[in-house]
Amino acid sequence: MGKKKTDTPASAGAKPAAEKGSIRFGVIGCGGRADGLTRTLMSDKRGDLLAICDIDPEQIDHYEKMAKSSLGHGTKHYTDYKDLLDNADIDAVIIATPDQWHHEMAVEAFKKKKHVFLEKPAGTNLDQNQAILKAAKASGKTLEIGYVLRYSPFYQGVRSLVQSGDIGNPLAADALEEYYGAFHFYRGWWKSKGNNGGIMIQKICHDMDLWYWIFGKPRKIVAFESLMNFKPGGWDSKAKTCNECKNHCPYYIPPEGVKASKTKSNECVYNDPHDITDNCNVLVQFESGMTMSQGMNFFNAVTRSDRFIHVVGSTGEISGWLSENMVRYDKRHGNDNDVKYLQFSTTGADGHGGGDQIQILKFLDALVEGREALAGRESAYWSSIIIMGAQMAADQNRVIDVKELTAKYPFPG
Repeated sequence: MGKKKTDTPASAGAKPAAEKGSIRFGVIGCGGRADGLTRTLMSDKRGDLLAICDIDPEQIDHYEKMAKSSLGHGTKHYTDYKDLLDNADIDAVIIATPDQWHHEMAVEAFKKKKHVFLEKPAGTNLDQNQAILKAAKASGKTLEIGYVLRYSPFYQGVRSLVQSGDIGNPLAADALEEYYGAFHFYRGWWKSKGNNGGIMIQKICHDMDLWYWIFGKPRKIVAFESLMNFKPGGWDSKAKTCNECKNHCPYYIPPEGVKASKTKSNECVYNDPHDITDNCNVLVQFESGMTMSQGMNFFNAVTRSDRFIHVVGSTGEISGWLSENMVRYDKRHGNDNDVKYLQFSTTGADGHGGGDQIQILKFLDALVEGREALAGRESAYWSSIIIMGAQMAADQNRVIDVKELTAKYPFPG
């Protein structure tokens, strides 16, 4: 997935072309995020895996074994993504590399006339976002962003209730994401704002996409972020790595555990230098006039990691947690007897509310049917306008008028 230029040998038993009628994929970035996508892809007869690209030989080996087990054939291996894109047999690619490479790789993939499933975010700033969208439009190929929450039964249900008028006109909303596992953001490539554009862009671009999808276009944005806990003094130690530490925190990784860790490193999440924050609040006013507040923090209790949504309408309101796949409905002028609980799904609470098992198959649907993906160019544009506008608001300490952004960065097409 990196820049290293090498030969591109095929593995033993690699199949040069897919079965007739199948969509032939390459995977760029063979990490954990692409793992589930690739497994689900290979479970569908419409998808085939021809090639994989990564600079980690162990990850290449892992994916090769998955392909042979699921498909009965091997794959071609690459360490330079451009070589994979030059493979004319490949119809589509999954790009699941670190954020700082999304822009370059997606643009190049579209130039090579590949369909693209791009993990979020769609670039780390609006200039990159524009380049991706323009390349997608010029290519005539399909773009899907890894906004997996659009495919969860929970948010599908919330959107349906809001847009059907079941709570009247939406008047106000608030949401919260708490993520205990976010300590990994203070290790590896994640800890640099230069690599991800800011932790809001990396983490809650998901949520901003949902709010555009549910509530429409934004008008104004303001945001605040700070570093409250994952900093020196947050734990009683001055060590810069777990190896040096004598007072192990709950996020301690022993030397023998580094290889299996998400970041492949064990920097101290408190003391090792980083320039990202650990909490934020974003306030969005939509064109309808309603406001939406979005909170995020990473210092919650392990038992409280979840996403919450509360929408107040003119005739009723709904509230609920993603993990429960259910909302409570309260009638505005009702009483306790009018309270209802609406269950969207009894399964799929894990994996982004069940969306992980759905999205790549829906991408296949879009490719087979020759249409735009649900989380496609429009989604990539407006989610980025909101979340990158929020990052600008926090960085510049001002309210962002969305017209300022859309005038400078109009939607391509």
